[in-house]
Amino acid sequence: MKIADVEMKTHQLRKPGALIHRMGISLVMLTVVSMLFACSGKGGEKVSASTWKTYQLPFNHVVFDLKQTGEKDGWAVGERGLILRFDGTKWEQVESPVAVPLFAIAFPESDRRWAVGADGTILEGNSDGWKEVQKPDKWHLMSVAFPSPADGWAVGERGSIVHYDGKEWKKVESPKKVALNRVVFNNPNDGWAVGNQGVILHYDGKGWKEISSSTDRTLYGIAFRNSNDAWAVGEKGTILHYDGKSWSKAESPVERTFLNVAVSNGKDAYIVGRGGELLSLHEGKWTQGADSLTRKTLYAIDIPPDGKPWVGATTRDIFKKQL
Repeated sequence: MKIADVEMKTHQLRKPGALIHRMGISLVMLTVVSMLFACSGKGGEKVSASTWKTYQLPFNHVVFDLKQTGEKDGWAVGERGLILRFDGTKWEQVESPVAVPLFAIAFPESDRRWAVGADGTILEGNSDGWKEVQKPDKWHLMSVAFPSPADGWAVGERGSIVHYDGKEWKKVESPKKVALNRVVFNNPNDGWAVGNQGVILHYDGKGWKEISSSTDRTLYGIAFRNSNDAWAVGEKGTILHYDGKSWSKAESPVERTFLNVAVSNGKDAYIVGRGGELLSLHEGKWTQGADSLTRKTLYAIDIPPDGKPWVGATTRDIFKKQL
């Protein structure tokens, strides 16, 4: 039995900023928490800080996910129910109906947004604010994606998969019972999820099935440029590439754990992870730069239409590339 499948009977994190304070938490989530607060002292600086602008938040809440919906409009979510909005100049906290960690956010429409988090929490947001909707499952939901406004998917602990049909969220049968950490959709009939033990699932419009991944290492991030070009990343420097037919291992310049990957509509792509790791893609190869933003873990990343990525750290910083 692997660590990711073992459930702790009792555990409580007591350090400031701890994410979870309940019994029965799986070691999957504990591993994520430890990574988020890890600080690696070797080789931390990778990308020139002079090309990035730093937005310092007035608190130390961890930002787990962020999305830029326009040049002067962005949203971020994080621990303790954190919800932030960017107005083009600064990030400000907005009222949240929950106090549990929120792990992911999605925008199927400009005036409608969704967030998911611990204990199966699902929030719906619009111009009137945010509200909690009925939970179809009790397990932590780690990621959410909407191929269309009336078609949403969220994945999480123990293989949990839930679906939104335009009216309500319902639990869907999953082919695997390990944690699923990220979900993306290219269109309503082409969805992908990655998780622990190297699991990759594919949705073809009818159901989810497991796809060979060529690794047994935990995968935390996945991103598609198009249906024939995708990347998945995970622990110990794992990088996989998809060519439209199969997933294969790609060369990694470091062995640190990667937590997320993002691609632009052009040629740009970035990977973020532990120890402030920030890689960029150049001519098909992942490389490190000269120096970096921080030595703290980088967890959230988004590349908006302008091609300049946003990155969230486990400190109180959010970074925006300027060049």
